[in-house]
Amino acid sequence: MEYAIVGSVLSLLISMKFTDYKTKETEERIKALEANVELVTTAVQTSEAEAPKKTLMIVAPVAKAVKELQTAIGVQ
Repeated sequence: MEYAIVGSVLSLLISMKFTDYKTKETEERIKALEANVELVTTAVQTSEAEAPKKTLMIVAPVAKAVKELQTAIGVQ
């Protein structure tokens, strides 16, 4: 009879410790993922700020060349 009680209590304590371990492991993983999300958010914001500048740097010479070509051909 005592073994049934001791066994039940022991299994309860082991399961509680395992649950605590898994909870802490999950919390650490969530914190790591949140840090990654912050890094990605910062990278996206930087890209959004730089995209119009880079596009303008690429398009401006092309537009100038097209303008010169139109002038040379006489189309305008």
